[in-house]
Amino acid sequence: MTAETPLLRVEHVRKHFALTKGILFTKVLGHIKAVDDVSFEIGAGKTLGLVGESGCGKTTTSRMILNLETPTEGRILLDGQPIEGLQGDALRAYRAKVQAVFQDPWSSLNPRMKVGRTIAESLIVNAWGDKAQIAERVRELLRQVGLRAEQAEQYPHEFSGGQRQRVALAAALASRPQLIVLDEPVSALDVSIRAQMMNLLKDIQAQDNVAYLLVAHDLATVRHMADHTVVMYLGKIVEQAPTASLFEEVRHPYTKALFSAVLVAGPGQAAGEVELTGEVPSPLDPPSGCRFHTRCPYVMPQCAQVEPALREVSRGHAVACHLFE
Repeated sequence: MTAETPLLRVEHVRKHFALTKGILFTKVLGHIKAVDDVSFEIGAGKTLGLVGESGCGKTTTSRMILNLETPTEGRILLDGQPIEGLQGDALRAYRAKVQAVFQDPWSSLNPRMKVGRTIAESLIVNAWGDKAQIAERVRELLRQVGLRAEQAEQYPHEFSGGQRQRVALAAALASRPQLIVLDEPVSALDVSIRAQMMNLLKDIQAQDNVAYLLVAHDLATVRHMADHTVVMYLGKIVEQAPTASLFEEVRHPYTKALFSAVLVAGPGQAAGEVELTGEVPSPLDPPSGCRFHTRCPYVMPQCAQVEPALREVSRGHAVACHLFE
């Protein structure tokens, strides 16, 4: 991979799920457009934040990157190589390079297995080394995530929620991945330990040059961790920019509403600039034109008829909205 080539490239990806009726004689009633023409890149050692309301497509996008779902259209490339159709050793190698840490660490840890064995699992599967080498690697990982080496002999129920998330992170780091998908990694934690976990993730990124895809609804987490942020609505990207630029000057009405609903205004700032009302439309039958037009306070006649293109409005800052044409 050259310096100019991104580690991960998502190119015009779509994921449509067929909605069917019947068992023996299946009839397709329509298609749920969970992800619809999404493109972005993640550089080595960088963090991309993926944000939006529930049902916007960010989880489906992350599952395609983890190779748990296959795109209906488009390509996903790691190190310039497409990931579709990987099997056998090639698939195992990919899964060693791309790991995940989920919101609930309890669900990802086997309660009957000592955490040392859980962390070692991927090393054993990939025949990483002999028993002594794997044991030393497990101890090293526990220390790296701020736990004690001897805690390898404990079971998940003996750890707090924050400690279990550290164990899940150690397991993800075991195979020295290039990319980790962080799916709401701190939202289940107490506020007092969220900052510790975020700082740990940033420290590990600096040490190992690992890239993160941060899937989150917590904008404060995204602001603290992400280099670049992508905002999705109903399967589409509506705005993307370097994180600092996005938080300085939000452009899309949906992003403004999302930020107004979550972020506390500072001195001199007006809270609730745009109020987000109504429900997200069904991805089975998304609105014509701009998908946000049914909830947008700035809606114009062309919004219901013409889908706005994602276009750059300033350096690195792109928005899909007729207001900026």
